[in-house]
Amino acid sequence: MSNTNLDFDFEALRDLHDSVNDLLHSPATKLEIINRGNEKWAYEISEASLKMADSCAAAKDLLLMSKDHLQRLKSAFRRVSAASEADSAGNQFAPHRLPRKQLKKAILKRIQSIKGVKNEYLATATDDPNLVLVANLLSEVLVTILSIVKSLSSLISMPYPQEGRSKPMEMFKLKLTRMDSLLAWGKYDAAAALKRLEAVEVVVEDLEGELEQMFRRLIRTRASLLNIITS
Repeated sequence: MSNTNLDFDFEALRDLHDSVNDLLHSPATKLEIINRGNEKWAYEISEASLKMADSCAAAKDLLLMSKDHLQRLKSAFRRVSAASEADSAGNQFAPHRLPRKQLKKAILKRIQSIKGVKNEYLATATDDPNLVLVANLLSEVLVTILSIVKSLSSLISMPYPQEGRSKPMEMFKLKLTRMDSLLAWGKYDAAAALKRLEAVEVVVEDLEGELEQMFRRLIRTRASLLNIITS
């Protein structure tokens, strides 16, 4: 994965999840869960894995929305860079303010939904070490999905040159602005904005790929648990 400057250890989580899925596929694990009479908890955790797979898919949808928005912004900045009218920035960015607000609202809604998944599905009371391991893994997966969604707010926020009484070298110091604030960039450096947008797109594509792999592992987890219960 590309260097995203985000604090995600996807490789460690991937290795752990693969190990847990291999464990669930073991006949010895299946026998131990059945002998302990923990089919009910196996089913509950399988439902949790399905719910998390749904959250994973929803997070991926947000990433797709973000990619589309970023591509539209790139087109707007290119038009600003090529235009000569003084008010071109305002004309080009105005149609994108509402979509940015809607995207932010969707991100916040998804964050609350994911937090609800944690509260609803992971409060298991089993003493089976295998199922406890799976439940702990799912907690780690959920935290990662939540962190990815939260990171979107920062990723799609645009930096802009800070105005005011500053030294010349500080005039163009970048800071994160509100998600619906785009006009300032039009007055300064559209080329720099395009460069940032392209970098953000790479990160979003990387996160999209990780979510897809996460989704597939969660489906495998659910299938293994259901196989233990039904066969």
